[in-house]
Formats: sequence, C-alpha cells, structure tokens
Amino acid sequence: MKRTISIVILLLLALLATWYMFIYEPVKFDLAPYEHKIDSLQNEVDSFIVNNNALEQSISVLEDNNVYLINTNNVLEAKVSNLKGDLKKAKDALKYTPSEVDSFFVSNYTEEYSKKSIDTTYLPFEVSKAIIVDLKEGEINEQIVIAQDSAISNFKSLVQNKDTVISLLRLKEDNYLAIDKNRLGQIDNYKIQVVGLKSDLNSVNRKLKFGRIQKVALAAALLGFIIIK
Repeated sequence: MKRTISIVILLLLALLATWYMFIYEPVKFDLAPYEHKIDSLQNEVDSFIVNNNALEQSISVLEDNNVYLINTNNVLEAKVSNLKGDLKKAKDALKYTPSEVDSFFVSNYTEEYSKKSIDTTYLPFEVSKAIIVDLKEGEINEQIVIAQDSAISNFKSLVQNKDTVISLLRLKEDNYLAIDKNRLGQIDNYKIQVVGLKSDLNSVNRKLKFGRIQKVALAAALLGFIIIK
C-alpha cells in the first residue's frame, strides 16, 4: 500500500513537472498595441514636422516680400522728398525772363505753337510766370500723390504680410506643442512596455526557480521510491 502511494505521488510530480516545464506558458505582455500607438504618434509627429517645414517656407517668402516692400518704400520716400524739393524750386519760375517764359511754353506746348492762329491775345508777363509755377507745381504734386499712394499700398501689404507671419508662427507653435504632447505619449507607452517586459522577466525567473525545485523534488521522490522498493 505504502509503495503504491509513493508510486502515485511520484507519477503526479512527474506529470506536474512535465506540464510546467514543457506545456505551461505564462501569459506574456502584449507589446503590439503600445508599439502601434507609438508608431501612430510618430506618424503624427512626422506630419507636424512636414507642416512646419511648409509653414517655414511660407514665412520665408513673406519675409523676403516684406524686405522688398520696405526697400521699395524707402525709394518712394526718397522720391517724395526729392519731389518736395522740386516743388519749392517751381517758384523759381517767378524769376524767369521773357525769353525763359517763351522757351517754357514752346517746349511744353510744341504742338499748339505749331498751329496758326489769328488770336493776338497776350497774357501779362507776371501772369505767365504764375501760370508756369502752377503748372510745375501741379505736375510735381501729381507725382507726389502717385508715389505716396504706392507707399500706402506697400504699407498695407506689409501689414497684411506681418499679420500672416504672426498667424503662421502661431500655427507652428501649436504644432510644436502637439509634437511635445505626442513625444510624451510615446514616452508613456515606452514606460508601460518596460514595466510589462519586467513582469515577463520575473515570470521567466519564477519558472526557472520552480523548475529547479521540481528537479530536486523529483530526485527526492525517486530516491524515496528506491528506498521503499
């Protein structure tokens, strides 16, 4: 009877050892969902980086355009300044001699002077000089208005470009914040993976230890069986 019990115990231990060493597999930590999440976050990060590169190119174009507009406005301001100087010089016509007055009208109204006329009306000399001043001032003022209008248009474009640059910079900042958030999400998933792998390692270590204990138990049971026999 005693021998039968020993044999049964020995067989049970052998079956348990066989099951644990060759059949039983502890549940392993599944890395796949976390790897998928990390890859997904990386794809988003790559997308944000591509978007930021495109925004950077747009900003660069706008800034180059702004430099051009500023340089153009500097030229226009210099032109307006010179025209204002010419405006003051227009009054020099008040010092014209009769021949200079005739020369002005002949050079500026060549076509009219070439036409025959029986009209013998003559303007007083001083009136003619005042007319020349008005004509010169009118021409210069027209050029000033055109230059200033161009400058105003450039300034409007400059302001719009700067507003657009500010808007694009805000988008870049939002993208960088999203990138940081995704990076943190990746780090969290890596941490979960590390914890899971440590758990797997502990399970393997426990299995190895239990396997050694089983071997000792089997050896002791075998020895007991031999002694009983």
